[in-house]
Amino acid sequence: MLFVFLGVLFLGILFGIPIVFCMAIANLVMLRIMDFPIVSYAQKLFNGMDSFALLAVPFYMFVGEVMNRGGIAKRLMVFSDALVGHIKGGLGHVNILSSMFFGGISGSAIADTAAIGGLLIPTMVEDGYDPAYSAAVTASSSVIGIIIPPSIPFILYGVTTSTSITRMFIGGIIPGILTGFILMIVTWFTVDKNKVDRSGGVKRKFLMKNVFLSFKEAWSALIVPFIIVVGILAGVFTATEAGVVAAIVALVLGLFVFKELKLKDLPEILFKTSKTTASVLFLCGNASVTAYLLTLAQVPQDLAVMFGTLSDNPIVIIIAANFLLLLVGIVMDITPAILILGPVLLPVMTNYGVDPIFWGVIMCINLGIGLITPPVGTVLFVASGVAGIKMEQLVKSIVPFFLGLVGLLVLLIIFPQLVTFLPNLLLPIK
Repeated sequence: MLFVFLGVLFLGILFGIPIVFCMAIANLVMLRIMDFPIVSYAQKLFNGMDSFALLAVPFYMFVGEVMNRGGIAKRLMVFSDALVGHIKGGLGHVNILSSMFFGGISGSAIADTAAIGGLLIPTMVEDGYDPAYSAAVTASSSVIGIIIPPSIPFILYGVTTSTSITRMFIGGIIPGILTGFILMIVTWFTVDKNKVDRSGGVKRKFLMKNVFLSFKEAWSALIVPFIIVVGILAGVFTATEAGVVAAIVALVLGLFVFKELKLKDLPEILFKTSKTTASVLFLCGNASVTAYLLTLAQVPQDLAVMFGTLSDNPIVIIIAANFLLLLVGIVMDITPAILILGPVLLPVMTNYGVDPIFWGVIMCINLGIGLITPPVGTVLFVASGVAGIKMEQLVKSIVPFFLGLVGLLVLLIIFPQLVTFLPNLLLPIK
């Protein structure tokens, strides 16, 4: 039954049908083959969308739009520049650190790329950085946005697999910081051949005065991730309710603190948020139907048997599954991939004793890498559009960063405690 679903899905994609409708068609075909009444499709579809946890999705998307227009991203960038702008490859590091701060509020890679890229790519090009390289740094660093909490992919994974979203958020903290550190190392080693020195050999100096001045402007935005994490851990609000808190804080900052967001901007922001949310919810509903039908067809059990023929070693199984996810990420966007494969692969992993939080973080990072791989990588399209370059130029420049992110995956597989340590410490299972 899995091959029937995938066959119909990819056939539709080849004909240019939007993936959400491909999923719907594939589900209807499976229903007929399994001799289920068509009305069960509607029932399962709405059941899949009827989730309290999914309320967080529109709120974090709203936060991303507000941050983009409300001057928040600009202040985060200035503060990042004061911290790391003096290091070799300065603006590249600024780009990465800004993405870490931005991702800690919005939870979206695309919002990160649009906001940070719109500000920093022209600045990097003006400073002598190659346009393709500038776009590559922006695109690769945006992956941090779906790792550092809050994270929309973590929410979707938690909903579809009944995994604790709060523990997922905490599990993403160390990997998110490591991602930024690894991308900075890649930038350090690759910047020389991708930048023309226009400073006349004069190096910038680190000034604590600039750090304090920029922090004074940015502290109110930087405190949002702190409020979210501490509030969740203290039990003040849930991971879903944290989205409401982030939305309110971002709105207050944009309208009344920084005063760069106008009331007349809100209708367009709300329309964009609603449009994207509708698409995600329809995907979630269809993914729920898919998971239900594939479970009835015993696909997870068949996959477990297939992986079992490879090895009894959990590490080998994890590596094989990650290779599969890298291939999927090349041809499918992260949202449908998580919604389809999350419920299918998690039972296989837990059967081998793999921690659900560890696997969820690994899966989201892996499929996040797919955002920067052609031909479907949505972040690539956004970054190339902002930079005004061809996709082929960007793909060539992003290879070192892609390898760095794959190296991160390998590191996390070897040391799973990097993911599980904080959740087990702060939120032990009773």
